[in-house]
Order: sequence, then C-alpha cells, then structure tokens
Amino acid sequence: MLFQSSGFLFIFLPLFLLCMALAPAGRPRALCILIFSYLFYSGSEPYFLLLLLTSSVVDYTAAIRLSRARTPRRRKAWLVLSICVNLGLLGFYKYGGLIVPYLAPLRDLLAVPLPNKRYFMTFALPAGISFYTFQTMSYTIDVYRGRLSPEKSFLGFCNYVAYLPQLIAGPIERFGHLFPQLHEMALKKTKPQWSAGLDRLALGVAEKLLIADSCGLIVDIVAQSNPEQSFLTAWAVALGFGMQILFDFAAYTHMAIGISLLLGVKLSENFLSPYQAPNPQQFWRRWHVTLSNWFRDYLFIPLGGSRKGSFRTFLNIFITFALCGLWHGAGWNFVAWGVFHGVLVGGYHLIKRIFPRITLPRFLGVGLTFLLVQTAWVLFRITDAGQVGAIWKAMFGGAPVSLGVLSPADILFLALVTAISLFAPNAQKRWPGSSGWPESVLLWALALFAVFNSPQINQFIYFQF
Repeated sequence: MLFQSSGFLFIFLPLFLLCMALAPAGRPRALCILIFSYLFYSGSEPYFLLLLLTSSVVDYTAAIRLSRARTPRRRKAWLVLSICVNLGLLGFYKYGGLIVPYLAPLRDLLAVPLPNKRYFMTFALPAGISFYTFQTMSYTIDVYRGRLSPEKSFLGFCNYVAYLPQLIAGPIERFGHLFPQLHEMALKKTKPQWSAGLDRLALGVAEKLLIADSCGLIVDIVAQSNPEQSFLTAWAVALGFGMQILFDFAAYTHMAIGISLLLGVKLSENFLSPYQAPNPQQFWRRWHVTLSNWFRDYLFIPLGGSRKGSFRTFLNIFITFALCGLWHGAGWNFVAWGVFHGVLVGGYHLIKRIFPRITLPRFLGVGLTFLLVQTAWVLFRITDAGQVGAIWKAMFGGAPVSLGVLSPADILFLALVTAISLFAPNAQKRWPGSSGWPESVLLWALALFAVFNSPQINQFIYFQF
C-alpha cells in the first residue's frame, strides 16, 4: 500500500485516525498504533513482519542485557550480537546476490553449499529494511554508549521500530526524538495539527504524482531509446533523474511528516533544498539529512572524523561515502556513486585547508555543485558503465544537439522543475498552506486531480533501498 494511493488516502488512513481517536489512552492506543503499522507493512509480503519482529526482539533484548552486564566484555558481546544480526539480515537479503559470485572459489575448494545468484532473485527485498535496520542499530549503540536508558516496554519499542509513517523510507529517527512523542501520543497528550498535516500530505501527493513520476517517465523513455545520446537527451537523463529522485523522496518525507502531524507527532526534516547548496559538504547536510547524520555519528566520527590530519580525514570521508553508496543498493554503480561524492566532499575539504580565504560567489558555488551532483546521478540511474560513459561524453560536448526522442514539452517541463528545485523556498521555511485556506484548497485540488488522473501508481524510488 502506498501513501499516494486512493486506498490509503480514503480508506486506510481515515480508519487509522478514527481508531486512534476512539482507542482509550495508554496501552490500547499504543496497541492500535502497532496493529495498523504492522497491517500497513505486511500489505505486500506478510513474511516481512518476521524480519521486522526479529530486529525488534534482538535489539530490545540486547539493549537491556548490555545495560545489566557487569563486565565491559559482556556489554560489547551483546552489542556485537545486535549489530551482527541486523547487518546479517540486511546483508543476506540486500547483498547476497552481489557477494555470492565472489565466493564461488570457496564453494568449489571446500565443497561448501552456497546458493547461487539466481536464488537471491527469487524473493523480494524486504521493504524498508535498510531504514529500520539503521534505526534500531542506532538505539542499541546509543544504549551501549550510555546516551540512552534501555526501554522496558516491548510494545513501546516495537512502535518506535515500526511507526507507520516513516517505517518504509524514513526519516531515520533517533530513539530520543521519536519515542517520547509516541509515548505522549499513546497517552493522548499530543495535539493533532490537522491543517498543517493535511497541507503537507497534499504537497507530497502532488510532488510525487505530478512531478516525480512525470520526470521518471521522461527518463525511462530516453534511457531505453537508442544508446546514441545527443547533448539534450544526455542532460535529460541526468537532470530528469536528479529531479525525479529529489521530488520522489522529498514527497515521501512530506507525506510522512503530514501523516504524523495528524497524530501530533513531529518527524525530522529530511530535505532542505539540497540543490541550492553552495558546496558538496552543504549538499550532504541538506540531502537525506537523517541518513547523512547517521553515517556521520556512527561511522565517520568513530573512524576518527577530521581529528587526525588531512590524509586521515580524506580517507575517512572516502570510506564513509563508499559505504553510503553501497547502502543505497547492491551494485557497483552505487559504490561508484558514493566514491564520486566522497571525492567531491574530500576535495572540498582539501581545497578549504589549502586556500582557506578563497570563497566562490554563492551563485557560482551553487551552479558548480549542482552540475557535479547531476553528473553523479547518471551513475545512480544507469548500471552499464559503457552507457554511463556515453552519456557523460554527450553531456559535455561530445555529441550533437538534437531532441532525439524528447519533445519541446519535455524540455520545458524539465527546465521548470529544475528552476523550482533551485529557487523555491523549502517547506520547513515556507510551510505549505501558510497563505491561508485558498492555498490549502489549491494544494488539495492538485493532489486529488493527480490521484484520480494518474494512469498508474508507482512505488517510491527509495523503497528498493
């Protein structure tokens, strides 16, 4: 079930809100949250619930046990167990098909029975596994570090892991931010924000169906056409996918935040106009903010951060972004995309250390960062290295300027969407519907038009991660 589907908007969500309103405060209301979260999650594959429950049980138990352990060794053992189970499940389902071919010599040498690559293509990737795995790991690590006390209520912890609005694609919430709000909501102490929530939900529906899916259609047509790309078609792939993934993921965040506001819960902002960033470092402080912060706090800083000299800083950045790329998908193109951004951010740090007083004018910084980010998106969208090279060559003058399979309307649409991404204020600074009821009516008119006129309902891009 998808947020932008009519079944969710007009049946599931109203029923959820009604049951939450009627449920008595305390345990019955907390149970209502969990039941609807599990119903929502099990909509595609019921067995996914077993993985979600496994992660919840392991991390709930590990946190309690390590907090009670009397020796550092036992504390660390419980932490290692939690991390191994979580990363083991993630690795098996998401990266099994990528890793197994490299283990073939071991299988032949030791006669170890290993599944082949086709085996991993027989089942679907569990929805949201990368997101809730990182969320539960952050909880256990923070308990180990002494930053949190372990939660005693298993029901409450399960709600933190499976909270319906952000379960599938984030934001990746920290326990200290989300759980207290869920506890207050169960006690009916939160105040629903109906106007703000509905406006944010409508904005997300409109962005997904009218902008992201339209950009995706253009990119699919161009990418599947003749591999001989022109200057315009190559840029249509890069810009089109850059706009698609921004508005697709930002739309999910808008909807998740909007649904939560209807319950009186405030989720973290995840996108802060990233294409308006003046440098690569700022881009990653604005793009998928909760993931960037996760890698910073649980990988980059433990590696040494920027405290051990220029070379070590660059190496830590490189490792962090390579793993960030791998987090996005089981393909070497994702690793290459991560390395590309690691070089950009590392190079920016190096330049700032060598020339600390040199600062580009903001419009030049934004333009250069935007150009580099869009160039990198080709690696994310296209898996064939030869096709990536052909598109890059065409983008930078190695091909004639022609429309190819594009229409003038496609070019105009991509130009308009690009302008929106570069100049429109962020929803956090300029809240949708802040001009009053006329703007709210317009938002919902666009959203309802999109829902009832979309030829098909497409999944969010980040559902595959």
